[in-house]
This record gives sequence, structure tokens and C-alpha cells, in this order.
Amino acid sequence: MEGGIHIEAKGLGALIRKPLLATESPFAAADNLVHSEDKNRKSLFNSWKSKTNNSFN
Repeated sequence: MEGGIHIEAKGLGALIRKPLLATESPFAAADNLVHSEDKNRKSLFNSWKSKTNNSFN
């Protein structure tokens, strides 16, 4: 692992790490990390859902 401070989020079998920038607060960085991962997972799920719905038509 490289040195420095990192923010980690663990849950549902996933571990997400991101370096903490000097200009970020830890709370804001953690919120942004979880929010961006949530948006990514919703996007992937909706993409998968639309493909499965289209295959039945």
C-alpha cells in the first residue's frame, strides 16, 4: 500500500478506498465516496434491468 491517509467504505462484500486530499474534510470525503458508489451501483442495476426487460419483448 502506498503511504498517506485513505478513506474506506466497507459493506455488502465490497471495500472502496480513496485517498484523502489535504483540502477535504474526512466527513465530506466519506459522504462523497458512498454517494458516488451508490450512484454507480444504481446506474449499473438500471442498465441491467433495462437489458433484461428488452430481451423479453
